[in-house]
Amino acid sequence: MHAAFGCRTSNRVHSNKAISFETFCTDAARFSTFPAPLDLPTVVAVGAASVPPGRAEWARKERSSGQGWVTLEVCAMSQHDSWWSSFLNGCSCDPSVHETDTSVLSIEKQKPSQGDDPETDEPAMLPIAAQEPEDKEPEEKGIEDKEEIVELVRPEMLEEWRRQTAMEYNRMITESRRMHAESFTRAGPANRYGELGELPAFKEGRHVPTLALINPMSGAAAGMDILQVARRCDYYKERFFNIIDVVKGQHRGGLLDVFRIELCKAKAEAQDIGMRPRLISGGGDGTGSFAIFMIFLALKADSSRAHEGLEDTGNGFIWTDEEMAESFPAIAQMPLGSANDFGNILGWGQKYPGDVMCGSGPCGAREAALYQLQRWISAVIDPKSRIVNFDVWGFMPPKGSDQCNFKLAELTGQRGRNPNRKIDGKHQVVLKQAGKPVPFFVCLYFSAGIGAYMTSRFQINRRKTPLRNRAEYVRQLLGIVLESNPPQLAGRLNGVTIDCEDRPYFPPRRHLANQGRKYREVGFYNINWQAHGLHGKDRAPLGSRLCGCCASRQPVTFNDGKIDMFRWKFASFFKNPGVTMQTDKKEDMLLTFSAGAGKGVFFQWDGESRFAFNPKGEDFQIFIRKVLNVPVVIGPWVNTGLTGNLDNGDPVSFSFCGRTPEEVAAVKRRALQAVSGHLDAELNASAEELQAAGMHSTGGGMTVGMLVVYS
Repeated sequence: MHAAFGCRTSNRVHSNKAISFETFCTDAARFSTFPAPLDLPTVVAVGAASVPPGRAEWARKERSSGQGWVTLEVCAMSQHDSWWSSFLNGCSCDPSVHETDTSVLSIEKQKPSQGDDPETDEPAMLPIAAQEPEDKEPEEKGIEDKEEIVELVRPEMLEEWRRQTAMEYNRMITESRRMHAESFTRAGPANRYGELGELPAFKEGRHVPTLALINPMSGAAAGMDILQVARRCDYYKERFFNIIDVVKGQHRGGLLDVFRIELCKAKAEAQDIGMRPRLISGGGDGTGSFAIFMIFLALKADSSRAHEGLEDTGNGFIWTDEEMAESFPAIAQMPLGSANDFGNILGWGQKYPGDVMCGSGPCGAREAALYQLQRWISAVIDPKSRIVNFDVWGFMPPKGSDQCNFKLAELTGQRGRNPNRKIDGKHQVVLKQAGKPVPFFVCLYFSAGIGAYMTSRFQINRRKTPLRNRAEYVRQLLGIVLESNPPQLAGRLNGVTIDCEDRPYFPPRRHLANQGRKYREVGFYNINWQAHGLHGKDRAPLGSRLCGCCASRQPVTFNDGKIDMFRWKFASFFKNPGVTMQTDKKEDMLLTFSAGAGKGVFFQWDGESRFAFNPKGEDFQIFIRKVLNVPVVIGPWVNTGLTGNLDNGDPVSFSFCGRTPEEVAAVKRRALQAVSGHLDAELNASAEELQAAGMHSTGGGMTVGMLVVYS
């Protein structure tokens, strides 16, 4: 089939040109400007016999073959209907919407006649009508009623459009799968798991359907080696994804769509055996919360693609609340980072699977590494592996507000012991605009103070191996202690106050001046493991801490619905004694910073760090409460002495959390804002906001805050 059409917009005239009906259908499916599902092209008028006389002009050209021809004409419509303008502008490669000139396509399918060659003849072309002066009323009005046009649609044309759209989408999915399979054929060092090793065989109906989102660069590129091994197995090559490629492939038919398709398949397969699917999150500690973000992104509804399975079920997602509760995948954390606090506390080890030292030579080392990897994967897909609840906390607007009142930036500078720049005789903090991820989900811990500042400096000096990364943490910590305080920081925790459950928590004895200056760090644990060694237990008298006989002290528990607040100074390690911090169980945390213009505070969550400030120098608040309950998979190496009782008495489920229905709805809105990118604009500071706050910042060679840095 072919079509001839001409499009006229308010600022230029497009020449008539012939296109195939297949191209028309598949191109139309790519446009996202439609405010309704793509079935709406059914309103395109089809069939000359149904068009009343005078409504449209129809070009007829007889054909000898059994294939029909389609002729499209632009007919004027009432200018109040912008949807039609969007449709036409899209078809003419002009995505803008013109308010003064809207149109509708009329389509006619003609029966072929004898005497014409369908291979060589050109379709009949319709001339574009001359534009009438604005003050002259047209003699004939165009088709103005969309309901009237719907009646003109021929079912066979609509069915053809749907078929062509589905074929094009399937081709795009196939291409994404092909590129996904070929993305791990790389040259470089030999695979640490061997060139012929495979993952354990997956048996449908016996093993739990499992997907994976793995950072290929984590674990000294162990993630890449694991993905390469997965490519040798029919089951895993379809469901083990490079998380970076999934983030990049968010276009229609991209790798995110492939991930969604496989997730929905795994959901159905798991339901058949009475289980929930599982998801391996492979990377550093921040990958766990980012994997949850990616699940929400994959499940986000899109009304313009409802015919492709993205119809809204009423909550903003393609799964209902009941489906989310029953089938949200259980997270298994693969430890590929430096500290690996998340993977370690869940019982999946503190080093990546296969990180073994073997004296039997390279071949023996690879065989041992492969065995460890196979054992690790076998535990994940084993239906006997335990699933428990896990609390996820989130950055929310303070009570009574619709959005947060602080802005975020990232520390920047040259690699080395001190990344700060010397300006006016002092080392000063230099910032850049913050990137991904934007803080929302908190799975592990949150803190403000020296640990967050150290993490920001470490992010600039990240190394290639976990051992060197830990050494870099120590170097940056010593540098902070020995250096003078930058002017952008208030001095330790001056200006920081924290309320929990509407009651004062930090600093203690708040009525006295400058109490925050005595402390180095304040925050909370959600898991009983931080920075490769810090733990927490309930606050207790000194005698009980010294003798260790206080059995009533509960450790930090990740599914009790409480955050375990802590505060410490260097003397705390002697008073505790040791690395087990005293903690206080609370239901929420409200941090307020009051230090004036040009100052802010570093905070970190799950190993990611940002600098928070208010562009006007006003007080700002960081409010965190429980937002999700998610299922997690417990590994075979779990230490219940650290986790405490894993059974919190509630059925294992996924849910949005809040004390009231309004609070639950607020979490859903916030999650949708996060995956839609709206939180980026709300939280990340612009260059103008950094300059307004008097901060030194980079800007690609632009002078901002009296400093020139070429990024």
